[in-house]
Amino acid sequence: MKTDMLPLFPLQVVLFPHAALPLHIFEERYRALLRMVIKESVEFGIVLTKGEDLSEIGCSAAVTSVMQMYEDGRMDVLVEGRRRFRILQVDDTRAQYLMGSVAYLEDRGELPDAARFAETVQMYNQLVELVYAGKVKMLDPETVLPDLSFVMAQKAGMDLDQRQQLLELDTEEERLALLREYLTAVLPRLKKLEEVDRIIRSDGYL
Repeated sequence: MKTDMLPLFPLQVVLFPHAALPLHIFEERYRALLRMVIKESVEFGIVLTKGEDLSEIGCSAAVTSVMQMYEDGRMDVLVEGRRRFRILQVDDTRAQYLMGSVAYLEDRGELPDAARFAETVQMYNQLVELVYAGKVKMLDPETVLPDLSFVMAQKAGMDLDQRQQLLELDTEEERLALLREYLTAVLPRLKKLEEVDRIIRSDGYL
C-alpha cells in the first residue's frame, strides 16, 4: 500500500475517480494550495467535510485546466478525480493548508459478475433516459469495465452520504450492489416531475 503526503482540500463534495469537477478558489490558503499544485504539477486531496469533521476516505485530484485567473488572486480551475486514499494522519503545521499522510487504496477482487453488471447498467440507462433526455451518454451493458460504478454514480443524483459510502467501498461488486439498491428505490419515483428536478439539481458540482 503506497503512502504519500498530500495537500488536503476539505469540501462539501465527494469526488470520484475519473470525474471532472469545476472549482472556484477564493480563500487565500486554497489559492496557495492551487498555486503550488499547478506550479509543481502534483495531485491534491479532496475530502468530504461536515463541520469540523473530515471523512477518512477521499479522492486525489489533478488540475486539468485553469479556466480563469482573476486580478485579486481568485481562480477557476477544472480538476479530475484520480485515486482513492485513506487519511492516516493530518498535519496543520507544514503549510497554510492541511497536509495529510495518506495511503492509496486498491480495489479487491475480480471484475463483477457480467449479469449483475448488465442489470445495473440497464437500470442506470433508464435513469439517464428519464432525467437527461439524451444529454448524458448511455452505457453499453455488454462492456464490463473496472470503476464504471463511479461513472454511473456521478450522474445518478445520489446524496453526499450515499456518494461517500460508495467511494469507501473496495470492490466494484459492492459498489454496483449499492447502485442497484439506490436505483431500485429511485426509478419508480422518477415519473414524478419533482423527483426529476431534484436529481438534476443534485447532479455534479455546478
